[in-house]
Amino acid sequence: MQHPKLWKHLQGATLKSWGAKSLQEAGMRGEPFIVGDGFARIGEGSGSTNMLKGSGVDEAWTTGVQLAEGMIQLLKEKKAFTKENLEATYLKNRRASWVEKDNRIAKKARDGFSHNFVLGMMGMGMAGFTNGLLNIPAKLKPVYEHIPSLENYYKGKVTPEVIEKARKEANETNTSMHDALMDAAGWPKIQFDGKLLISHQDALLLGGKVQAAEGYADHVLFMDAGKCQKCRAKVCIEMCSGQAITAGSDGGVPLFDREKCIHCAACLWNCAYAREEGSDLTNVDFRAGSGGLHSNVN
Repeated sequence: MQHPKLWKHLQGATLKSWGAKSLQEAGMRGEPFIVGDGFARIGEGSGSTNMLKGSGVDEAWTTGVQLAEGMIQLLKEKKAFTKENLEATYLKNRRASWVEKDNRIAKKARDGFSHNFVLGMMGMGMAGFTNGLLNIPAKLKPVYEHIPSLENYYKGKVTPEVIEKARKEANETNTSMHDALMDAAGWPKIQFDGKLLISHQDALLLGGKVQAAEGYADHVLFMDAGKCQKCRAKVCIEMCSGQAITAGSDGGVPLFDREKCIHCAACLWNCAYAREEGSDLTNVDFRAGSGGLHSNVN
């Protein structure tokens, strides 16, 4: 934002609203069971996102319309919302629509990023020009195999001693290591102006609030405390968009404040440990939850 090319346009501006989300890159590969007896899924969580175009809103709305049309048809025919009936209406129409056609083209478009950035961009170009016939193939690795140790990542820039000091300070203050490590790596400090450049907590307050109802359990769970104890990267803390996940004083299982959670699921997609050996699931479990921070403007 403070790059000279951008800052000359942004300087003096005021942040009016704030929010965050994660865009599930799986697309069709992340498609769950879309219909069943008494339920149906729509939107980005149903695998409708087009990862070649980076688009998801139109696709999500379209799947919602398709489900509504299917349900109206079943109601008119006085049929139950069974898996079979939903497949014959909603799912049939979805499979025949432009959403399905475009997502088949995009299905393998981003595989090249598993090698490196350049091959990823080349793969997207190939998929786009050939309507998905060609791409850069890759063996996709689970997320935890992509995460290096902090010592390896900052090798030559930040010493292990500085990293360990930042880790201890984060545990003692229930914060993250982000600012300390960025400072140590030589990044200039951001001088807050109270309008556009503000603290994370101020941004959260600007976002408004959808009150989380009382009496519900935490929806973010850390499955194996032993793995959290061994984890030195704590990516879940560094990635948390709402600062809902913070370090514990013992450096083990992170603390979670569900009132701050904005349900972006960044923790779920960026955990450094597998739930079980060979599993695609991580040590973070993200369940249905109540409320969260959202923008009252959006």
